[in-house]
Formats: sequence, C-alpha cells, structure tokens
Amino acid sequence: MTTADRDAGVFLEGERVTLRPLAVTDAAVLAPWMNDAVVTEFMFTGQRPVTIEQVAESIRAQTADAAHAVFLVGDRSTGVLIGTAGLYDIHPTARKAEFRVLLGAREFWNKGYGTEITELLTFYGFDRLNLNKVWLGVTDDNLRGLRAYQKAGYREEGRLRQELYRNSRYYDAIRMSLLRDEYYPDIHAIHVKRFWRQA
Repeated sequence: MTTADRDAGVFLEGERVTLRPLAVTDAAVLAPWMNDAVVTEFMFTGQRPVTIEQVAESIRAQTADAAHAVFLVGDRSTGVLIGTAGLYDIHPTARKAEFRVLLGAREFWNKGYGTEITELLTFYGFDRLNLNKVWLGVTDDNLRGLRAYQKAGYREEGRLRQELYRNSRYYDAIRMSLLRDEYYPDIHAIHVKRFWRQA
C-alpha cells in the first residue's frame, strides 16, 4: 500500500493513527472483530454472531444518521486497519455526544493506540463540533479501557450496577465524561500541538 493509498479519505490524523469515514464496504473488516469473543469480552457487541451483511446494514444505518460521526481507524505508519471509533448521538442543544471505540486488531493492544484514539476524537468533539460534554461507558473489569480513558482526562461520574451480562456474570458499567471547562485550556493546548494538522 502506497502512502497516497493510505492517506486517501483520511479525515483525522493523530501521531500514530488515521481516521477515515466508515463505509458499508468495510463490513468484511469489522465482522471478524465483532465475532471475536476476546475483542468483545466486555461489550454488548458479541452476544450474538453477525454476518457481513448484518454488519453492512448496521454501518448503513449509522452513517446515514447525521447524529453520528463514525470512523475506521488505521495505523498511520503501516496502513493496517485496527478498529472503529466515533461520536454517537451528537445532541445540538445539550452539545454532548457518546464516545465509542472498538480496537479489533489485538496485536495493537497495550501500545497506547486506545488512548490516542480517545484523545483524537475528544479533540475533534470539542475543537470542531463545539461540544460541551463527551461521555462514555466502560465495564468495571475493563482495566485497559479505564486506563486509556483516565489518561485522556475522563472522570468517573457514576456507576450502573449489574448493567452487562457476559462470561457467566454481571458487570457494573462505569460512566465517565469530560466537560468543556475541564478540557480547556490545558488539555486542548496539548492536543492542538499533536492533532492540529487534520482536525
């Protein structure tokens, strides 16, 4: 893959990742991740098997809804596709959105990619979409996710008890968020230096 091929359609760019709009044709890439019990261990996704056609229909619905900004994530240096991420239910009055990420390529785990994806989309949400709040939900046993979100500046704001059933047990869901006045000026100043090129 050439650099030109890799950069085609890139909408946001971090130090290590690129984000381009998610397309229906990406369903074949996503389906194996969504059927991987390890990838989806702490998620609602993965409770039932999905086909490429079902994933394509889900992508079609997400990308047709202007309240969502959903991306396919690639490794910037190699062009390898590693996951999906987005801001969902972008609310124009409350100026808030839900952040979601699925890092499907397991070989990229525990290397800081999740943190950078979170930071890049947080920057996009505040800097370009003028949001007041970005929030997310994470299972209490998902220690990798919790670390990534905390590094990105998110704070716990509540707990939903026994919210998710997987792996023969119930998990609490922790709700975390970052407010605009917590993001500016300090975190934003750091992110501008890292992400201003594309966002």
